[in-house]
Amino acid sequence: MSDLEKTGMLKMDFLALTALTVISDCLKSIKQLLETEINWPDIALNDEKTMAVFAEGRTEAVFQFESSGMQEICRKLKPKGVEDLAALNALYRPGPLDGGMVDEFILRHHGKKSVRYLVPEMKEILSNTYGIIVYQEQIMQLAQKLAGYTLSEADLMRRAMGKKKREEMALHEEKFINGAVERAIKRDKAEKIFSLMAQFSDYGFNRSHSVAYAYLAFQTAYLKAHFPEHFYAAVLSNEAQDATKVFKYSKELRAQGIALLPPDVNESNSGFTPLSGAIRYGLTAIKGLGQSTVNAIAEARQSGPFKSFFDFAERVETSTLNKRVFESLVSAGAFDSLKDARTPGEWRGALHNSIDSVLSRAQRAKRERQQGQTGLFGAATAAELLVNEMPPAAKGWSRAELLAAEKAALGFYITGHPLESYLELLQNLKAIRSSELSNLNSGSRVSVGGVIAELQLRTTKKGDKFALLKVEDETGGTKCVLWPEVYRKHASLLTNELPVVVTGRLELSEDNPPTIIAEQVQSIEAVSRNNEFVVLRAPSRDDFPARLDSILSVLSDWSMIEILSGSRLTRLCVFLAVMN
Repeated sequence: MSDLEKTGMLKMDFLALTALTVISDCLKSIKQLLETEINWPDIALNDEKTMAVFAEGRTEAVFQFESSGMQEICRKLKPKGVEDLAALNALYRPGPLDGGMVDEFILRHHGKKSVRYLVPEMKEILSNTYGIIVYQEQIMQLAQKLAGYTLSEADLMRRAMGKKKREEMALHEEKFINGAVERAIKRDKAEKIFSLMAQFSDYGFNRSHSVAYAYLAFQTAYLKAHFPEHFYAAVLSNEAQDATKVFKYSKELRAQGIALLPPDVNESNSGFTPLSGAIRYGLTAIKGLGQSTVNAIAEARQSGPFKSFFDFAERVETSTLNKRVFESLVSAGAFDSLKDARTPGEWRGALHNSIDSVLSRAQRAKRERQQGQTGLFGAATAAELLVNEMPPAAKGWSRAELLAAEKAALGFYITGHPLESYLELLQNLKAIRSSELSNLNSGSRVSVGGVIAELQLRTTKKGDKFALLKVEDETGGTKCVLWPEVYRKHASLLTNELPVVVTGRLELSEDNPPTIIAEQVQSIEAVSRNNEFVVLRAPSRDDFPARLDSILSVLSDWSMIEILSGSRLTRLCVFLAVMN
């Protein structure tokens, strides 16, 4: 690359950023649905609601500020404007973090440490970063202002420092000190300034890059703060094929009081649709639906909303519909807005059972219409009867079946979670949520509750089987490893979608998500059945304290009444009730 530069050729990098697409989609949505057009030059760069997003660390989906480390620094710094965001972009790198520059910057930002300059002329250049050299451009400005460098000479000095070219740096050191002395700066101070510049050149970052990225971060945070439904609809639409990210952002939506609604054949667009206080799941995010099918649904909907399951099948272009498409739509709950008084489980079960008959009837109706045939009562009457017909009763889906089908279609649970009826039990068992594991110490013995997912069976070099799986709770998923001995003991429990409690040793590393080396696996249902209570009733008498001592003496021989039954641990909780 240096050879090309010597010939005078210009090197340019072009980055494709999803954030730009998110901003564009969000602005279009706001203009179309709210009839509001945002003019960025009119937006204050220290907008209060926007800065609160950074100060509170609520930066999920905010460009360049999503990581937990950046969120923590934002909470500490509490940025006041784009200038602070640009500095954070430059400082959040291994060099400045390890060198203590970030902590120093935060202390000076809050006035807890004074800002001093070796010479007054440095204030004009370094005041916006509290006296700390953060940007490469600041090094160039110091060389120009303090030592009389031209712009091109200052750039050559910056490059020599950045690339540690010792011979060139020695020449620039002499030139800088002499130039500074000629401008009435004492030699010892000039030497200190050059040494400071050389030291911070290790960390110096390009200011134009930092500011450009900070402005994009500001724009995304502004849209998130002022138009959350539109912002998240744009984010989710661009991440629709990544179920993990959709799940992550759906959690934050709920925390902000914004509902993520299931897809709907009458309301959903191709991407996620912003509503008042809610976001409707996009049709393209349903597994098994291609863009041509989604386009056909939208086109058929232009003549009015679908009135029934049959109406949908009859009006949407036949070539885009097949049994798999119908199964995905039913599983995702996309027809729930058309249902009668039946429960969601009964409704989806009935629809699923009707797919074959509805498809054949719809195809027959289209053929008859194309051939100009009519029924005994006339085409209009027959069509009206079919359109308003509800699917016949059939075996409904259980709650577990409904949620499993929903996850298969959408990639995660949207109307509930298999653990919802076990939350109190998991709390009593002191099970840790997957989102909290990274806050613990590596090597800790932990229990996690969740649904088995992504089960994989592997074989060691010795030919022994072991298992890799994820345990998914309502906050995320945790990778678990069952080595051969543990796998053999619990192999019968290893089934996808089964709610379990996994106990084992936690492993944490910088490069990998939290992992549990499993020691025990229990079915949550079995754990729930084994949590029994023994209630002893004693009459209220004057000698009750003495009787209580006798009872406790007997119970103390049971060692807290913990009984091992096979591989299951049963806890008997004893209550003493005094009868009046």
